[in-house]
Formats: sequence, structure tokens, C-alpha cells
Amino acid sequence: MPTRRHLRCLNLLAAFLGMSLLLASSARAAPKFKILHTVPGGMYHGLTLDAKGDLYGVTGAGGDHNDGTIFELTPGASGWTLTTLHSFIGYDGDVPNGGLIFDAAGNMYGTTPSGGGPNDGGVAFEMAPGSGGWTYSVFYRFCLQYHCPDGGGPRSGMIFDQQGSLYGTTVAGGTSGAGTVFELARAAASDNWDETVLYSFGSKPYDAENPYGAPVFDQAGDLYGTTYYGGVDRLGTVLKLKHGASEWKERLLKQFHGTDGAFASSGLVFDSSGSLYGTTVGGGSSGYGVVFKMAPGPKGGWKETLLHEFPKPENGSFPSSGLVFDKSGNLYGTTSSGGNPACTGGCGVVYKLTPGANGKWKYNVLHKFSGGDGGFPGGGLVIDQKGNLYGTAYSVIFEVTP
Repeated sequence: MPTRRHLRCLNLLAAFLGMSLLLASSARAAPKFKILHTVPGGMYHGLTLDAKGDLYGVTGAGGDHNDGTIFELTPGASGWTLTTLHSFIGYDGDVPNGGLIFDAAGNMYGTTPSGGGPNDGGVAFEMAPGSGGWTYSVFYRFCLQYHCPDGGGPRSGMIFDQQGSLYGTTVAGGTSGAGTVFELARAAASDNWDETVLYSFGSKPYDAENPYGAPVFDQAGDLYGTTYYGGVDRLGTVLKLKHGASEWKERLLKQFHGTDGAFASSGLVFDSSGSLYGTTVGGGSSGYGVVFKMAPGPKGGWKETLLHEFPKPENGSFPSSGLVFDKSGNLYGTTSSGGNPACTGGCGVVYKLTPGANGKWKYNVLHKFSGGDGGFPGGGLVIDQKGNLYGTAYSVIFEVTP
């Protein structure tokens, strides 16, 4: 029979083992932040991940002519290797956007909001891989004039449809100068691309204006997006473009009024049930921005729910980038400000939103930037198959393991 002393020792041992397991579990659960590479030139946009695990992105300046670059970051046994794939020269584009995308053949596509020649309204470009490296070519040049009918200043990347046509937005131009949604389709038996303006914003009272983010398709082939301005209070909108036999018809799903969000500067993401998720850089009860959900109703209506407002700048503020889901349904994003008070205005944070009971979401800061490890991560995140997150913070490319 064990003595009282033996029982006391066993209890202490059990308590010690329990605490050890708890500490080990906490250590495993703590997010890990790693700088993969520093990059000169300033990175204001997010990254693209290919099937091999290579990362691609752009800088807003730097390169041979200080007009920006396209780069590749390749993992290896001794670390990550940075390769500059293209240096812009102004006439072929300037200050490139992120959101690079690949076609099935491995060609890469993107846009710049300025440069491109006499009209300087930006370009759509292609990067083609070959045995001697990548070949850069401009296949469409936008114009800068306020009422340029084909739009000017594409501020985001593009998306493909199932036929291989490209879709994107311009922040200016169109019939009212408030931006456009466009399609670029490869011409038959030719290497040329033809542009079609699907919708010109600002064409009716209180219309959506100035889209900053790329659109997204639903399963029916309709497009959804956001605008920075527009609506009754000119605080931005969420919209749908329905594909018809001869035209695309716009419908405003949401007009922001301030307390429910203001100034959407990024695109949207769908969940498996058809609900949309996004951010606004302003608005909410404290004015520091919100994360929102738009859920479709049974009669065609849409309902907005605020998943998170940013009440404390020390935990992040002004979420200017979009969101990504992991396999468990958690959402991840970045704020361009807030976090470390030692930075003027804050250096920004990486955050996680976890769904819970009764539609409540738990907000958790995964990393606060300090300046020395980068700052102002306005480009958002990409996620790999293992759940690792990658992003840019002006001067660094980073990885976060949640």
C-alpha cells in the first residue's frame, strides 16, 4: 500500500507532467514568424505561390530603372534565393501591382497602374518562361484620360474565366471617369488581345465608384467586387455583375455607411456556402476598419455581418488587404497600421479570425511588426497546403506558421 508520502509525490509528479504537457502544447500553438528574404524597392502588394512552392511578387521601385521589378523567391536547402525576372522601364509599365496569376502553360500575367507609353494609363503584361529565362511582353495599354472609355489605372491583378479570358478593374476611366470592369480576350488566330468594358462605374446616381480590388467569380459565372467610393454616402460598396446574353448588369449588394464599414480597398473571397468575406480600411464603431461577411438570403437579398471591428490600434488598424481561408475555415489577414506603438502609426499586424458558436469569431494577433522585421504589410497573405502563410512587409518577405 502506498504511503501518504508516496501519494504526495505521485500527485506532484502528475501536476508536473500536466504542466509540462500544457507548456509543450502552448509552445506548439504559438505562431512562428520568419523573415525569408529582404528585398529592395518597396513591396506594397502580396505574393503568388506556384505549385512547386516558389513565391512571386513585385516591387514598386528599384530595378535597373527604379520603375519596379518582378521577382521570384525559390526555397532551397540553404535558404531562399531571390531572382529578379524583369525590371520595368516606364514605357513597358511602372509601379507594378501584385496579384500575379498563371495560366495552364505556366505563363504569368499582371498589371501596372501607370506607365505604358504615351497614355501612361498602365498596362496588362505577360511573362513567358523559356530555356533562357522569362520573356516580358505588354499585350494591352490603358489610357490615363479621365473619360478614357477603356479605363485607366488598373490597381489590382486579374482573374481567369474557364475560357482563358482575363478580367480586372480600373480605378479611373470609363464613361463617367469612375473606373471600369474589363475583359481581355485573346483574338482568334492571333497573339493580340481585345478589351471589352463590361461596366463603367458612376453611370447612375449613387453608383459604385473607383474599384481598387480584383473581382471574383461565383459558380454561375457572375462577378462580385468592391469599390472604394460610391453609394449614398460615398463610403464604398459591395456589388454583383450578372452575366446576361448581351450585357452585364450591376446590382449593389451593400452600400457602406460608416459604422458598418467604409472604403473597401481589396477584393472578396467566397466560402463553400456562397457567402462573401472582405474588409474595409475605415469605418466601424472606432473608425479603424472592419472585417465583414455578406450572406445570401432565400429571396435574393444579402445580409452583412461584422465579424470584427478594430477597436484598439495596438491590436491592428486599417485592414487594407483582403482575406484568405485555411482548410479549417479560419480567416487570415493583415492590417497596414496599428500594432507596435514604437512605429509611427504602428507597423501593422498579421491576424487570425476563428469561427465559433452563434456566429461569433475570435480575433487573435499572430504577429506585430516592429520595423526591424518589416512593416506596413498592406498586400495581404497567401497560404500553402501545409497552412503556412506568406506575405510582404515593405522591405521583407515573411512566413508565419499559425
